[in-house]
Amino acid sequence: MGGGRIDRAMAQTSAPTTAAGSQPQTPTASPSAAPAAAAAAHAKEPEVYIVGRWGAFSIAIGFLVAVLLLTLLVKSKNGFNFFQSPDGAVSVSKVQVWMWTMTLIFSYVYLFLWQGPPDKFPDSLWELMGISALSTGTARYIASVTGKAQPPTEEAKATIAKQRWLVSMLSDDGQPSMMRLQLFGWTIVTIFLFLMYLYKNRALWDVPTTLVILMGISHAGYLGDKGAAAAKPN
Repeated sequence: MGGGRIDRAMAQTSAPTTAAGSQPQTPTASPSAAPAAAAAAHAKEPEVYIVGRWGAFSIAIGFLVAVLLLTLLVKSKNGFNFFQSPDGAVSVSKVQVWMWTMTLIFSYVYLFLWQGPPDKFPDSLWELMGISALSTGTARYIASVTGKAQPPTEEAKATIAKQRWLVSMLSDDGQPSMMRLQLFGWTIVTIFLFLMYLYKNRALWDVPTTLVILMGISHAGYLGDKGAAAAKPN
């Protein structure tokens, strides 16, 4: 009996008490914690709109393959494809437009099938596509007014045919062009960052103004370089 009373007294003495002398209460989860966790889980994995993530990815890749085949198979009466200029050389401005077109087709189809139509199409993408289209049209105009849009001679065709497509794209009149390299380089960087943003945030990236300006400067340098090269005698 005495031993039992001593044990109970020691247990009461060792138990921590609050300021009012009552036993501490075990903390309970906030009533709003469960809905918040559920909302976070829902935001992490959006509701499927048509097909799942990998299904949307596969279908979007299929669209890219179809467009790529059309780009390579459809040719002019001279045997040139969409990438080639009238002289047979690969045009960096046309390649740049094609790369952005492919990127936006893939991104839009991917998001549409997985999450539904994107809420917003960023203004910067309109600006980039407009810069690319304007650059391509201006380059064609420069070639037409300087006579470079005429069909090349057989000798010129043979020289261009010996060049690899990358060398042909990054050179002008047989000379490597820094302006073409700059334009192509910034295009690769911007598209890579765009796709990384798409993967991480599941949304179309509103490209920063700084990058848009850099792309505009690159196109201006390319057109200036092309105009100077086109002014030379054939």
